[in-house]
Amino acid sequence: MDNIFGNQPVSGDDFFGREDFVKHLKGILVSKNSFLLLGLRRTGKSSVLAEIVRLISVENPEIIVIDLNCQTYDSIHDLYKNIYLSLPHTWRSKMRDYMQKAQSIPKKLIDVITDHVEEIDLPYLGSVKLRNVALSYTNPLKELLTQFFVEQNKHIIMVLDELPFLFENIAEANKESTKLEIEAVLTTLRSWRNIGISQAICGSLNLHNQLEDLGISQKLLGGVLTQTLPKFTEEEAKTLIKQLSTMHLPLKDAEIDEIISLMPDCIPQFLRYFVFSINTHWNGETEGIKIIYDKYVYPNIVKDFEYQFNERFASLAPENIVLSKNILSHIYKNPRLRENELLKAIKDENAYSVLLILDNHEFIIIDENNQIDFSFEIVRNWWRKKMM
Repeated sequence: MDNIFGNQPVSGDDFFGREDFVKHLKGILVSKNSFLLLGLRRTGKSSVLAEIVRLISVENPEIIVIDLNCQTYDSIHDLYKNIYLSLPHTWRSKMRDYMQKAQSIPKKLIDVITDHVEEIDLPYLGSVKLRNVALSYTNPLKELLTQFFVEQNKHIIMVLDELPFLFENIAEANKESTKLEIEAVLTTLRSWRNIGISQAICGSLNLHNQLEDLGISQKLLGGVLTQTLPKFTEEEAKTLIKQLSTMHLPLKDAEIDEIISLMPDCIPQFLRYFVFSINTHWNGETEGIKIIYDKYVYPNIVKDFEYQFNERFASLAPENIVLSKNILSHIYKNPRLRENELLKAIKDENAYSVLLILDNHEFIIIDENNQIDFSFEIVRNWWRKKMM
């Protein structure tokens, strides 16, 4: 097992933990069904998807997997373009010929999807932005590609990692038609599910809130089984640390417990970086682990993680700042308080809407019992420092 850390997903020999969960999700796809994988950011969703894709390619090579990471896509035509690039090589020329023969799509738009042209000039429309043209041809493209996939007579699995980033990028780049474009994406995906294309859609826990804020019906995600990524257990974390440390200085149980006490969230990539730092700098003394955490792990991983929450907090509307502070401070003093108890204690007519905003930004998490707490212990510690 290589000690790979950062935002790079791992699979194969480098993947560890959640094996039963991966097996369950793989079974959903192989049986021609779809799932929506939700979870807090940085907790390993992409690695789970990467391992599922790897297993399917090994165990079911006859299945065609279209593997997409939507984090940098910013439009519906960008999605089409990357779908084309993810097709088997023999399918690409077939799809291009299929679109050209249909004559329902302008040739230059086909060129954009298949040849990375950034802007088009259609004589009867004048010079227009590619986004608007692609959006105006959404239905013909959807129908054309749907029929193309049907005619291939293959079980297709489409993996869409980080789909909410696509929606965020659309909103940033196309404020006037944000809702229309996102609905077009979701409608296209739904039409493909209806013809038997299995889909693994991945996003943060706030995806449903994101759609609700935009006024987009969640019915567009119909036929998708929602699955929540389980947190890495303490036992999984300890076993991972043991495996990563065996090639260098084997860690004793007390030393592993010290690592867990400093990294209670058990985020796999954080643990991997911690073990890397120990393998690189440790002097073999238990007290040295805390020194390594303070000198290397906190500045390079945890502080960067906290910095994201500083940015999110600063982005809140000015009228919500004071109320947000009151809510977070109350949660800090009363962890796992029920939603109705919190709202009763805060006594502000805007408390519920601000609570949803904090949930949307992943400051907090509201569980199935309507109990509220910080999303991570790291965030709890970040807020403790903010209150000091």
